[in-house]
Parts: sequence; structure tokens; C-alpha cells
Amino acid sequence: MMNKFICFTVCLLLNISFLVAQPQISLTPFASGISNPIEIEHANDERLFIVSRPGVIYISDSNGDIFSNPFLDISSQVMTGSERGLLGLAFHPDFQDNGYFYVCYSESPGGDNVVSRFSVDSSDPDIADPNSEQVILTISQPAGNHNGGDILFGHDGYLYIAVGDGGGAGDPQNNSQNPQNFLGTMLRIDVDNGSPYAVPSDNPFFNDASTLDEIWALGLRNHWRNSFDRVTGDLWIADVGQSAIEEVNFQAADSEGGQNYGWRCYEGSLPYNLTDCGPESDYTFPAFEYEHYGGGCSGSITGGFVYRGALFNGLYGKYLAADYCKGDFYWVEQTDTGFASGFIGTYTPFQYVSFGEDVYGELYIASLTSGTVEHITDTSDCRPAAVILSESFTETNPADFDSLPIELEAVYHPSLEYQWFLDNNIIPGATSHVHLVNDGESGTYSVMVTNPDNGCDNLSEDVDVFISPMNSVINDLTAFDDKFSMYPNPASNQLTLEFKDDKFNDLNIRVLDVTGRTLIESANVSTQQKLNIDTENLIQGVYFLSISTGNKTFNSKFQVVR
Repeated sequence: MMNKFICFTVCLLLNISFLVAQPQISLTPFASGISNPIEIEHANDERLFIVSRPGVIYISDSNGDIFSNPFLDISSQVMTGSERGLLGLAFHPDFQDNGYFYVCYSESPGGDNVVSRFSVDSSDPDIADPNSEQVILTISQPAGNHNGGDILFGHDGYLYIAVGDGGGAGDPQNNSQNPQNFLGTMLRIDVDNGSPYAVPSDNPFFNDASTLDEIWALGLRNHWRNSFDRVTGDLWIADVGQSAIEEVNFQAADSEGGQNYGWRCYEGSLPYNLTDCGPESDYTFPAFEYEHYGGGCSGSITGGFVYRGALFNGLYGKYLAADYCKGDFYWVEQTDTGFASGFIGTYTPFQYVSFGEDVYGELYIASLTSGTVEHITDTSDCRPAAVILSESFTETNPADFDSLPIELEAVYHPSLEYQWFLDNNIIPGATSHVHLVNDGESGTYSVMVTNPDNGCDNLSEDVDVFISPMNSVINDLTAFDDKFSMYPNPASNQLTLEFKDDKFNDLNIRVLDVTGRTLIESANVSTQQKLNIDTENLIQGVYFLSISTGNKTFNSKFQVVR
């Protein structure tokens, strides 16, 4: 069984994670006095939006002070009790321009899940228009528990909707394995097209008569809090178990969807009810799971985020999760060979119901019954994260002229200080978290990040930037567009240049590598002829064809493949 990982004890968790740095966290009070806080979101600015389960959304500033007026109050139309309430909030990717945000709530009096769009007040960005509701989707819920309700936008711009299995011990109706209903699934819809929505044509079951088009993944029980990695786009799904296993599922950003995460055939990686189930290969098993036993509230996972903030180096790249019942915190990190994980510790006051991420990637957590929100900090490593998000450009993969200047961006927080280096030398004045590299500035770049509050600093790993000398004159032979053809591209043993008229004479034709070094040259070429260039001795890679006449030079890129 692939990627199965069961944590039977804390000791086992520690034993298998010794090769990865073990974070130690502290929960710092941030905001309080909120009735049943159940979700924390940001709108791509410094405000935090705190969802109260009874049906109210509050705003907090960056200091944790709650605004006097709520952002939205729909408590009169929200049904609470059991696991119902205002359960989800997601801001449209273009919220700053269109003012749209989405909620998922249990409608009163029926209890069905309603996904609706609201708009911000046109005259006050801190107030929503309660009369702007447009219902997007209504999902029938047979019971008050396992409603799901988490909603989130992916990097693809589509809205993902978590729907629980409908309740009842052991999924008695086997809803999660029934592709003809929404229960026990992750849905994916396009809210920018259609009325009230469209189904993306690349959904895995689009136009499949056996499965509802909206379904992105199935086989889920009660996935409570899901998140996309803001850097990689990977999806993390935390699914609450029945009686033995709490699990975290991982879906890579390039996934085409269609995964079946196994419930009720499997609880985590343990068989649960194999009646009418397929072979193991039909199912996707967790990236991480831990065991719980006992009656009552003995285990209930709350999914978090991969930390991509800048303040805490020791947390960077680690996914955090907590147990609602026990207050236990865990970390999971993707490695070259799978996933590493570990137990962090037990924290009070328990009932941690939702993680949140602010605009800078800092993490928070809400406790349902205490009405508090706390900031998650790392006490094991005082250094800030020094991570350059930009890719490297090498001689075999040089930066294109059209991409100049190259933007190097470090993970950012406004309280930190930045200093860029080129070939280990300070770049004077390069003290922003973004540094632009222009033509003629090839080299090895790094950035020193300092936290002035504690004096700790951290130097990033190197990023190589190679800009070919040819880039400054590349113009894709636009002057020869209707006079000249070059083929094949990519070439193997021969590149053919065919001239279509005699406009130019005495051409100098060269083949250069990405460093600008001439490898092949033909002089006094007339456009009345066809020229075959032998590329058999060139290694696989990128080259430039340079054609000169008089004081004009034209260059174009081609490839040699083997």
C-alpha cells in the first residue's frame, strides 16, 4: 500500500522525523471576545476576517483589535446546532477590484449547505452589503454533522467546496463512494462564468455520465479545513476520522483531480468497510495520519497551512495541523522521498477549530469555545526565513531578453530588513525584498534577511542568473520575416537557411552559443542561395543564429536536440 504512514505513538513520530528540524511553537494571544470563531481569512491586505459560527464576520486589524461594526451579519438566516453554522469564507482572487466574497452556511430552517456570493459595500470596504446575496449552490444535508463547509480558491481561480459525507456513524448510506451525489467530495466550480456557475471542462469527470461534473475528488468523510500552499499550489486536505485514524491527504498542484481518498472503504490506511469496494490501487492514501482511540471527543483533526511566512525560518515549508479534542499539534513536510512528520506538543485551551493565514503568510489559530485567536510563533529558531522564490537561469537555460529585468523576490514581511549580494559582494542600495537583474548583471545572487527586533539574521541559498550576451540584440529576425526561413527548429544534424529574394548580399552568418562565442561562421553569403549549416558537432542545447549585413545585425534562437 503506497504512501501509508501510521503514527501509533508520539515516540514513533519523533523517531521517524529525526532527520528534519523539529519546530517548537508558542501561541501568542492576538484577538479575543469572538463568539465561536470558526475561520480566519485575509483579503490580500492587512485585515483579518474572523468568522463567527452563529453567522457574523468580524474584522481585526494587524494588532488584533476588532472593528466595532461587523463586516457581515447573516445570523438570522443561519442554522446552528450540532456542526452547523456559518462554516466557510473565501475572497475572490480579484476581490480588490470586484468586491466579491463567498460564504458557505447552514440555511435556516432546513439545514442545507448554501454557497453564496456577497459584495462589499461600494462606499465602505469594511462593510459588506447584506442585500447583495446571490446563491451559487445549495447542497442537501441529511444530518446536522459532517457538513464540511470549507470553501477556498485555488491558484487556477476556481472555487473548491468541501462537502462532508452527510453524517451518521460509518457513512451508512455510503455517500462518499456514490459519485451521483455531492456528499463526501471536494467540488470544483467556475464562479466567473455560467449562471450561477460553470463546470471547468478539465474537471476529471466532466461529461462523464457516471459521476457528477462538479466532483474534483471523492471518498472523504468530514474534511475539516483544507488549504493551498501559496508557493507551490499543492492542496492539503485534513479529514476527520471515524473511530481510529485522523488523516491529511496531499494533492500536488499538477494533479488532474479524480482521486478517491477511500472513505468508507478505508479510514486512513486501515480497512473500515470493504463492502463493494475496489482494489487498493483505486484509492489514494494519506500523506500523514495519526491514531486515536477512546470514547467521546478522542480525536478530530483540524487542517492548517504550509507555513510560507518570513518571520520563522524553522517553520518554513512545514504544514501544521492540530487536534480539536486533545490540543495536540503536528507538522508534516514533503521530502524528496515522501513526507516527514512530527509531534510538536499539546496546547490549551483545546478545541482549535481553524488555522488562518494572513497576507504575509503568518499563521493563526482559533479556539471555538474560548473565543480567542492566537498567533503561531516559533521558539526554536530566532532566524527569519531567507528564501528567494525566483528560479535560477544557467548557461543551458539562459534568461530571455523578453524577460528582462529578472525579478528576484525574497519571502517578505514588512518588519524585516533585506540586503542583496552578487557573487558574495554587497550590492549597494539593494535593500528591498525584490531585486531586479538587468542585462550585463549575470552572477550568483543571495539575500541576507535580518529581524531587527531580535537581531537574528539568515542568508539565503544562492540563485544563479545567467543572461546571454546575445539577449541585448535578439529581435527574432523581424526584418527578414518575409524574406527568410530557418528549419528545422529544433535541429539535429543540419539547419537550413532559405532566402526568398535577393534583397541582401554579402551576409555574414554565425552560430553562437549562449555565452556569445562563435562556433560556426559563413561569410559573403548571398540571399540568392540556400545555406545548409552542419550542426552535427554541436551538443544539445540553445544556440543563436546571427545574420549581419552592413551595420545591421539580426539574431534568433534555435535549439539542437539529440
